[in-house]
Amino acid sequence: MGRRKSEERKQDNQKFIVDFIEISILAEACIPPRPIARTVFWQNLTKVYWEQMSEPQRAHIFDWIQRNTYYPESLTNEVNTKIFHARFDPDNQYMVKTKYNDEEKEYRAFKRHGSEEEGFTNRYYVGHDTFIPEEYIVEVKKFTPKTNY
Repeated sequence: MGRRKSEERKQDNQKFIVDFIEISILAEACIPPRPIARTVFWQNLTKVYWEQMSEPQRAHIFDWIQRNTYYPESLTNEVNTKIFHARFDPDNQYMVKTKYNDEEKEYRAFKRHGSEEEGFTNRYYVGHDTFIPEEYIVEVKKFTPKTNY
C-alpha cells in the first residue's frame, strides 16, 4: 500500500505539456496581484518559460499580455510585472560581454529600470533576479531579436 501511494505521488508531480496559446491564457489569468500559486507561475514566465520560448513566442506573449485591461495597473504597482515587462520587451535586449578571471563570456541580458526600493537598479540581468556586476562588464551591445510571429 505504501509503495503504491509513493508511485501515485510521483505520477502526480509529472510535468504537463501545454501549447503556446494555453500558456498565454494562463499567463493572462495570473497578472499580478494574485494569490501565491498564480504568483509562482507568473515568476516562472521569466525564470523558466522565457528560456523555453522562441523569439517570436516571446514577442507574441509580450504583445498579448499588454492588451489585457489589468496589465497597465499591474505594471505600475507590481515588481513581478515590471520584471516580466523588462525581460520580454524585444526593445530591451542586450548582449553583454564580461571578463572574469581572464575568461571572457557573452550573455543575453535585459535591463531592469526603476527605483532602488523596488530592487530595480539599471543593471543588466540574465535572469529574474540574477544580474551581471558592473566591474565584469567589458562591452554591451543592443540585441534585436527576430520577432516575426
